[in-house]
Amino acid sequence: MHWSSHRSAVDHFPGDPGSIYLLSTAGIPNFGDELIAARWVSYLASVAPETDVWLDVREPGTVAALLKDIRHPRLHLTNTAIRLADDALRGSMRSAADLVHNLGSPRYDLGLLQMREASVLHLLGGGFVNSMWPENHVMVQAMRAAAEISGARLVATGQGLMPSGPEDLTGFDHVSVRDRASAEHLGIDVGYDDAFLVPDVPPWETDGPTEVVLCIQSDLVGPEDFESFVRYARNQVRAWGIPRERVTYVEAIPGGDHPAYSALHDVVGEGRFVPFTAFWREEFPFRGNQVWITTRFHHHLMGALAGARGIVMLGQTGYYDVKHRSLGDLGTGWAIHEGEPDDLIDLDALQRAGDLGGPVAAKNAEADALYKA
Repeated sequence: MHWSSHRSAVDHFPGDPGSIYLLSTAGIPNFGDELIAARWVSYLASVAPETDVWLDVREPGTVAALLKDIRHPRLHLTNTAIRLADDALRGSMRSAADLVHNLGSPRYDLGLLQMREASVLHLLGGGFVNSMWPENHVMVQAMRAAAEISGARLVATGQGLMPSGPEDLTGFDHVSVRDRASAEHLGIDVGYDDAFLVPDVPPWETDGPTEVVLCIQSDLVGPEDFESFVRYARNQVRAWGIPRERVTYVEAIPGGDHPAYSALHDVVGEGRFVPFTAFWREEFPFRGNQVWITTRFHHHLMGALAGARGIVMLGQTGYYDVKHRSLGDLGTGWAIHEGEPDDLIDLDALQRAGDLGGPVAAKNAEADALYKA
């Protein structure tokens, strides 16, 4: 699926030479962050192919490999913002504004100049600007300082600001958030996650026998919750009677999602562990005949878009519950498991998503308002 070609119309933004500067935390890798970066680069490849796009990430080499099939002819990768944050917090101890305004950090000054010369400074969506990762607000301070120099437009889309931290995006020209709590925190309307930036809702492919897909994180959850998630997943798969050869385990964060597979390999089919590398490169097919059991937010989003049913398990109160409930509010139909490992849900009780065309259309309209004339 492709967007129709449209010449870039960013020349109405102040600044020179008119580049677009995207800031992300992609490169860990983490499926959600990589997916959002890919969505925006793909969109800009269609609507702004003649505009320089700088994608500022944690690990440019990793992101270069991840995005190799997205053909934006003027895409450049850097890790300027994370280097500045590290310098400000653990190196020179200079403020972000001082580093951006006055330079003097020769190892990445060229990157700061690119940031200062951009016409649009765009903070990509995700849940990385909040109290869980307070150091990330330094990168936002750098964006704000760069805009003070250039007059660039400051944009933030699809943000998840809960649990709230020191950054409230003051001074940004455009802000959208993906959940109700973040919207109430800023006093704005609720928007949508940036992963909804697809040309249209994909057709549902529901043919074939029911398959189960598992992904359970070990990060950001305590050992007791992790063990409870694993026990519940095993009990639920066995209760459904789905044979092992139709049970798959996938990774969202390589390594971090492997411990649950190690614990559940007895219910997963032989050869049906899909590491992150294969999951990404082979474009794992989200399908309507799947039933997911997962803690991962973007598996919930992508699965629901494809017509899959699912159950989500909530880690980290104040973060994951806010994220998953934001999708539930849109009508994904996925059940939320909050009980004991023996509190099982009948397969027939699981629902498919309602019409998700609204979020997709709204996200595309938001992008067009930012980057089309």
